[in-house]
Amino acid sequence: MRLREDGVTWQEIDGELVILDLASSTYLTTNGSGAFTAKLLQEDRTTGDLADALAAEYDIPADVARRDAEAFVDALRDRGLLVEE
Repeated sequence: MRLREDGVTWQEIDGELVILDLASSTYLTTNGSGAFTAKLLQEDRTTGDLADALAAEYDIPADVARRDAEAFVDALRDRGLLVEE
């Protein structure tokens, strides 16, 4: 999966990210770890890839990283911001 590119724009402000779907006028704001994760999704990744990267970057337990990655992916999916193949 990766972030959808068509009709989507995003802006990083003070380490946080705002992702805007221009077609539906919906948006998602993230904190620093969300911005880190969203940047990873510029290329195809799995939830496991995201969890591994979060655990390494923020020195958090694997189960916490997995839960956070799944919640972030769910938020993106709910807003139609992911391309999944």
